[in-house]
Formats: sequence, structure tokens, C-alpha cells
Amino acid sequence: MPGYSVKLQGGRADPKYLCTSCGLLLRDSKQTPCGHRYCRSCVEDLIRSWGGKCKARNCGEVVQAQDVYPDKAIEREILGLAIFCSNVEDGCKWEGIVRNLMEHLSECGYEKITCINAGQGCKATICRKNLANHLQSDCEYRPVTCQWCDETTPHKELKTHKQTCPAAPVRCDWCNKKGLTRAQLREHQQPETGDCPNMKITCSFEPMGCKEKMEKKHFPEHLKKTVQHHLSMTNTYLLCLATNVDQHRQKEEESRENMRILLLRLEKGIQDADAKIATIEGKLSSEQPSGGSTSGGNKTLENRVEQERARVEELRRKIAAWETRVGTFEGIVAVLNREIEKCSSQMEAYERQRRQDREIIETLERKVRSLERIIALKDVALAEQDLRIQTLELTSYDGILTWKIADFTRKRHDAITGKTASFYSPCFFTSRTGYKMCARIYMNGDGMGKGTHVSLFFVVMRGHYDGLLRWPFRQKVTFMLVDQNNRENVTDAFRPDPTSSSFQRPTSDMNIASGCPLFVPLSQLDSSSHGYVRDDTMYLKIIVDTSDL
Repeated sequence: MPGYSVKLQGGRADPKYLCTSCGLLLRDSKQTPCGHRYCRSCVEDLIRSWGGKCKARNCGEVVQAQDVYPDKAIEREILGLAIFCSNVEDGCKWEGIVRNLMEHLSECGYEKITCINAGQGCKATICRKNLANHLQSDCEYRPVTCQWCDETTPHKELKTHKQTCPAAPVRCDWCNKKGLTRAQLREHQQPETGDCPNMKITCSFEPMGCKEKMEKKHFPEHLKKTVQHHLSMTNTYLLCLATNVDQHRQKEEESRENMRILLLRLEKGIQDADAKIATIEGKLSSEQPSGGSTSGGNKTLENRVEQERARVEELRRKIAAWETRVGTFEGIVAVLNREIEKCSSQMEAYERQRRQDREIIETLERKVRSLERIIALKDVALAEQDLRIQTLELTSYDGILTWKIADFTRKRHDAITGKTASFYSPCFFTSRTGYKMCARIYMNGDGMGKGTHVSLFFVVMRGHYDGLLRWPFRQKVTFMLVDQNNRENVTDAFRPDPTSSSFQRPTSDMNIASGCPLFVPLSQLDSSSHGYVRDDTMYLKIIVDTSDL
């Protein structure tokens, strides 16, 4: 860290008090073998980055780390210099000596500090006195809790989270049902399994001719009102189907009759053609060839015979084709008859099944409502048991409470913004039949420690065995902030004032808290050399002296 950037009350500083490198008031003064003075951080940078050559004008002597030594005399003089606060230009009126500057800056309202949400991405640097307002209204990375699902998210992402939060309350646009979450709405409007009564559905008798569309809640009423109509449509549908089959069958019969007549005509034509061919062949065989004219007549007859034979073959092919078509039509008629019988039996089965399903559904709905009431009562009982078990697990009976405060950053933020100024520890006892006690902590301070210290108080609570105990409460109480690096715990203790109402026998659930409003400075919690807060967790110990009980 470079030198002190401050304004001296007596004017400009003596050059011997200034760092050769940064030109500021020396901080942790170090002197080189060549007699020049540097801040500790400046001389370390000099050795590391400049090859160890002194920066003083006309010097350039090489400086080795082992040759640099502390200049305590100059440091004492500097620590005694009268100065103004380094934030005087911003409005701070503090005046003092350099020795007290760092302590003042740890509490100075005009000191520029980074937002406590810097780890989340906030790059803002603000005056300490404006930190609470920044965290409460300006910081885009301040942690906020979703009012519906209790999930913590940065403020800048809250709007996006609310648009997709599965626990957000919504209203069904179809039936105006309220009290649904976004996740429940998707199930509520599911076409196949949803229970929205205003969901638009088509009638199950649509294949029979019912074209009505209605809300799901009106479907049972529709079925009741239109039973006769649906039966009529079903009957009409079946009659139409039977009529079409009869018409088709009649056409097939007519076609078959026509083809039979045609076949008879064709057979007669073939027989006539065969007879003519036989007559002609007989004449040809009985006549003897006699010259060219006879030869020409024979050729004519042979041509006619060939033509008649071709006609006969053509007729035979047609007859075979018609017989094939007749067989196909007979098969189609048989299939249609079977389909009509099958449709009729299915309609009857569907109606019986629908009545049975309706009865089963009504029975199951009654059981579900009964089970939901039972589950709600069980949930309440389980919540009460969980709270009781948690209290028993955290309770101690030896006068010592080890209090783990998790989620430290959020709780400190809530204290700074005023959302939750304080909260209580689990209760503990001096013995199984002893005093009942707890602690109360203000993360941003209370009273004279507000905004600068953590305030910790001791609370005497009303117990089951107060009638057997000695009053007022006189036991020594020790507070301890545990250093998780095992270096230096912060400890404070006090003995109760017997005249204070805080230590008399409780007449309500708990007495007024009493303790240490200046328990530990807030700046000390962020110390890098200690582990008062690690992994966003802080540990406190409250020890009550039970040696004389």
C-alpha cells in the first residue's frame, strides 16, 4: 500500500517525510543503504520491478532486500503529524494525527468503499454513509428473495425470474380460477388430464354426427340432455349404413343378374358361332377343290372362320373377367355386413363402459378429497414436530451456546437496509432445571454502535423452573467471536446489574436484552488476517459462568 494521501494542518510536509517513489507521506517507513526513504510497498516494488536501482535523482545505487531496514524514528514523527481527513474535499470535518487516520477511515462516512456485492458483479464505489441507500435501492446486484418461491437472486435478474417462476401465482384465462401457480396452471390446462371446467372439447359422438363443442364442465350435462338425440343420431347412422349396404347389395344383385343374362347371350352367341363354323367346315370338307374360283372362296370362308373364332375368344375373356368382378363384389358385401354387426356391438359396449367409468371417477374423486384433508392435517403435525426436534437438537444445558450464523452476507445486507435489524439465537440453559437464556444480535449495530459495530446482547427468558432459581440473575456472561483461523478471538464479558429489569425474574416470554452495543467493529470482520467470517458463516460463543450454581 503506497503512502498516506492526506493534507497536513501546518502546510506542506517536510521532504524527509515523503516517499522517494510515490511522493506521498511515508507509510511503514523503510531506509535504503544510500539513505533514501521509501514506503514498505514502494521499496518492495522497487526491488521486484526496477532491478533494485534507487529512484532518487543522481543515485541509481542497487538496493538489496537484506540491506533495507525500518526507519522507526521517522515513522514515529510521521504518526504524530496533525492532518485533515483524506476525504476533506468530500466534506469530512475530521482532524487528528496520522496514528489515528486508519481507525477513522474505517468508520468515516465519506470514505470510498466498494459495494459488499462486489463478488456478485457490482463495480460501484460509494461513500460509506451512502452504502445503506445504495444496497437498498441502487445496487443491481443486491440479493432479493422471490416472494413466491423464496429463491434468492440478484435484483437485476428478478424481473426475468418472475416471468418464469414456477411458484408465481397466475389465473386461468379459461375459467378465471385463482390461487394456481404457473406449474399448476400447465397441469390444469392439460388437454388430456387437465381439470379446467371451461376447456373446449368436442362431443364424443362426433363420428355419429354431433358437431357441438362445449366447455368441459358442461360435457356431463350435454350428455344427459342429448341422450335421446345421440341415440337417434346413432340409430340414423346405423340405418344409413344398413341402407347403403342394402343399396350396394341390390346393385350387386342387379349387376349379377345383368351379367348372368349377358353371359347367357354370350354363350348362345358362342354356340351359334360354333355351329356356323361346323357347318362351314362340313361344306369345305365335302367340296373338292375345282379351280381358282374355288380356291378364292375357300380363303374367304377361312377368314370368316378365323374372325368368328377371335370373337369367341374375346367373349370368353370378358366372361372370365366378369366372373372375377362378381366374386370381388360378393366379398365386399360380406365384409360390410360383418362391420355393421361389429359397430353395433361396440356402441353397446362403449355405453356400458362409460357408465362404469363415470361411477368409478366419482368414487375416486371422493377418496381424493378425503385424502387431501388428511394429508393437510399430517403436514401441519409434521411441521410442528420438525420445529420441536430442531429446537431440541440445538439446545444446550451447560451454560455454553455455540451459535452458527450462516448466510452472513444476506443477513448483513438485510440489517443495513433495515429489513431485518436483529434476530435471536436458539435458547440454552445453565442446567436441565436452570435459567433459560438466548442471545440477540444486530448485524449493523444498535444504539451507539449503529452503522459501525456489531451489537450483541444477552436475554433472560421465562423458563419452567424459575420458581426454584435465585433472582435477580447474577452470573457472569462472556461473549466470544471465534476466529476460524485460530489466531485471535474477540472476547467481551460483563456481570449483570442486579437493579436492572433485564435480570429480574421474567414476567413475559423474555426480558429486555442487555449486553455490548460495541461488541466488534464492522471493519474488523473483513480483516484478511483473521477468519471471523469464512464461507459466509460466522461463529459466536455465549458462555455463562455456572461455577457458583
